[in-house]
Parts: sequence; structure tokens; C-alpha cells
Amino acid sequence: MRLKALFFPILLLVSFLSYAQTDQAQLPYSVSGTVVDAETGRPLQYVGVTFTGMRYATVTNSDGAFTLKSATEPETVDFTLLGYKTVRLIFPKDGTPLKVRMPKGDLTLEGALVIADPYSVLERAISKIKDNYPKTPELFDCFYRETVQKKHRYVYVSEAVSRMYKTSYYRGGIAGDRIAVDKSRILESPGKRDTLAVKVVGGPTQAVVLDIVKNNDLLTADELSNYELQMGLPATIGDRLQFAIKLIPRNSTPYPLYEGVIYIDRETFAFTRFELDYDMRDKDKVTQSILISKPAGLRFTPTQVSIQYDYTLSEGVSRVSYVRSVMRFKCDWKKKLFRSDYTAVSELVTTDRHSEAVEPIPRKEAFGGREVLSDKAAQNYDPEFWKDYNIIEPSESLDKAIVRIVRKSDRN
Repeated sequence: MRLKALFFPILLLVSFLSYAQTDQAQLPYSVSGTVVDAETGRPLQYVGVTFTGMRYATVTNSDGAFTLKSATEPETVDFTLLGYKTVRLIFPKDGTPLKVRMPKGDLTLEGALVIADPYSVLERAISKIKDNYPKTPELFDCFYRETVQKKHRYVYVSEAVSRMYKTSYYRGGIAGDRIAVDKSRILESPGKRDTLAVKVVGGPTQAVVLDIVKNNDLLTADELSNYELQMGLPATIGDRLQFAIKLIPRNSTPYPLYEGVIYIDRETFAFTRFELDYDMRDKDKVTQSILISKPAGLRFTPTQVSIQYDYTLSEGVSRVSYVRSVMRFKCDWKKKLFRSDYTAVSELVTTDRHSEAVEPIPRKEAFGGREVLSDKAAQNYDPEFWKDYNIIEPSESLDKAIVRIVRKSDRN
């Protein structure tokens, strides 16, 4: 699989609905709250929230809010974010919401760290993949969400609870990795002007395909020769010092290259995070990479395509914890004067990891790489739909959007 295939393609057309719904175990213990910057009080998004020593996890939304649930009673809750000190708080047994204030991290710069050669650091990290990542198959519970905004207004939301099976990193490759959707729903604006929808091909399987450590097309010598590597400013993630290696495109290829930052743990040399954007200088290349189909007469112009892929260290092993992709684009009809701005965001968080021996997800249950979640999700507006599921808390604006979509549907 070439690098150009690492972003999921999209289709621009009207969505049609079907179904997918099963059941899972309840999670009776819950904590919720908000996370803010200790100095400014600004809400912090994408903060990793975990129960200390347990498998359960989630991330904060754009308002800094979170909800985390567990099948067993936890003792403490940990909060981690790039550039901030880790915060650990006692689990509130009475259900009191937490207001978490995260201070900026302090960096103690070592001479060797400042002058490190990016090529040597990256080469060592690649050589240690078999040591730093799971050597046996694992099964995760996940929550996945797709949203589409037309300008600043949400017109589409699709969500799913899923299972992700990942084979050993020791052998590498993603051929045996699979995702199964257990429960899903769609909320879509019924307005005629909002009928242009974005379909993300593969949906939740992005967590499989975008696993750059395992699907390592980017990390080959041939592919890296297309980039200049530079050492960026060091950073902390979860109180652990990180190398920051900048990727800068320097060659012309038939497909769009990346630009961004790769974070590598200073102690273990494990890849911790990839923050990558497509090089947008040739928008035709980007369009060819991500767009499968569109209505005749519609002009499509991408303005941003980016991913974030996080691995979290637990019990001496680094595992995928959070995946986020963003596509921003403009659409206009040839016979119309004004263009509309769209933003499509998909994100997946691993909410739990099964501790017992696991079996592969049967092929017939697996979500296909060419399938579209909105074609399978059930139209469902029930606010109790998720019940005790461990999910990413919707932002305030998304909550309001869902209410508006429901009201519009009731009127139609």
C-alpha cells in the first residue's frame, strides 16, 4: 500500500440509511468534568483521560469536557496532554464533576537531546518497533464519530461503538487487523440545502490503515528520502520527554507528501504521536487521493487534510489510543456564484482493552475498507441511545446541533 492511500477517500453525494445495532456490557462507574489550562482557564481538547492502572480511556472534547466509565471501581484518574504535566486526581465516588487544571510542563534540556541527529533518532525508533509494541494479538473496544459542518453549522453526525482486533507488531503488516461495528447511529439534517454529504470510505477502519508504525510505508528508506528531517523543539507527553522530528517535503512525487511532526519517546524510542498534514501546494494531487465521486457540475477544492495518531505507553508497551482525521474543502456549483466551506472530522478512541486471550474478528463481521458508516447506521435521535457506553462527550455546539437536527426532522 502506497503512502498516498493512507488517507481515506470521500464521496460527495446524498446519504441513504440502513442499520447496525447490538449490545454490550454496562459500565456502572463514571466520572465526568472539564479540563482547562491552569494559567488561562482555557478549555483543553484532546486530553487523554484514563483510570490509573486500568484499560479504560477517553479524550476531552472541544469544550474540554469528558465522561469516562468503568466496569470496576477505580481509585484515581490521570490526565495527559502534549506540553502539559500529567495530573492525577482521586476518583469522586459521590459523582461530583471534576474541574481539572493542567499546568504547562517543565523541560530540562539535555545537550544530547538538543543536538540529536533526526535521522539517527528515527532509524533507532524504527529498529525498536518490535520491542515497543504488542507482540501478541489484542482486542480493543472503541468509540468512533464522524461529523460534517457546513461553515460553522453541523449537518451530519454518525457514531459507532466498535471492536478492533490488531495482530502482533512483531511480524508487522495490517492484513489481519479488523474492525467490527457493534452499535451505530446517524443524525442528519433533513434540509434540502444540506443534502450534500461527505462519505468517509472505510470509516472506523482508519485506526487500522492509518497505523503508520505497523503500515509503515512512510517509515521506509525510499519514502523518507522524499523528505528533509529536522529536529524540532522537545516536548512532553504524559510527563515523558519526547524527540520532535519535523517532516518537510523536498521531492516531487505522483501523490501528495506529508508535512508535520513525529514524536518519539526519549527513553524507549517508541513512536508516541504522528501529527501530519498533506502538502497542499498541488491541490489536484490531493483531490485525486481523497475524492472518489461527486455530483456532476460540482467543483471540489480541498484546503486541509490532516491526521493525528496517538500511541499510549502502558505496562511497558505502546498501543494505539486515539486517531483523528480532518478534511476541509470548498464546494460550489458551476452555475452558482457562492462557495460553501465544509469540514469533515472523524475520530476514534480506544476505550477499553480486553485482558483475556482474544480471537480474531470473523471476516463476515468485519467493517470493510470500502464500506461507509452512514450507509449502515440507524437513524436514531434517542438521547439515551448510548446508555452506559464509554464515549467521547459531544461538544456543546454538537449537542445543540443534534437538538436542531431532531427538531427539523420532527417538523418534516
